[in-house]
Amino acid sequence: MSSAKDLIPGYSFEVTLDGISFSFSKVSNISGSIDIDTIIDGGKNDAPVILRTPKRSPDMLLLERGLYTSFNDTIFSLFKEGTQIATISINVLRNGSIVRMFYISSGVVVARQFSPLDALSSSVFTVTLQIAHTGITEIALPFSL
Repeated sequence: MSSAKDLIPGYSFEVTLDGISFSFSKVSNISGSIDIDTIIDGGKNDAPVILRTPKRSPDMLLLERGLYTSFNDTIFSLFKEGTQIATISINVLRNGSIVRMFYISSGVVVARQFSPLDALSSSVFTVTLQIAHTGITEIALPFSL
């Protein structure tokens, strides 16, 4: 039986793109969806038939990070629009241990957006990657009974 102590507060996370680890300040749209058709066949339809159909549009993952002046950022700049990413993994950590994993087996960068340039602001210069993918796998760790 679960209790409040089993929740995941105070977590951190790590993201790898094609096996290279990058730091991100925010990861959004960790989600997946399917497309369906609903068949309603004349007469009384208390329970229409729901059928799964091929996906018509991809799911979108958003990765936001501050930009650095380092070698790692030079590698990150290679992830521009149109770049195929073979594997994406997101590990959620609590007290240094992985408690949740998300895995995407194929994605493509569809957009990059940089924060506005404002000479009067002291905010961090950020970039957001929008990655299209067709499915995400979630693995809950540790397995408990």
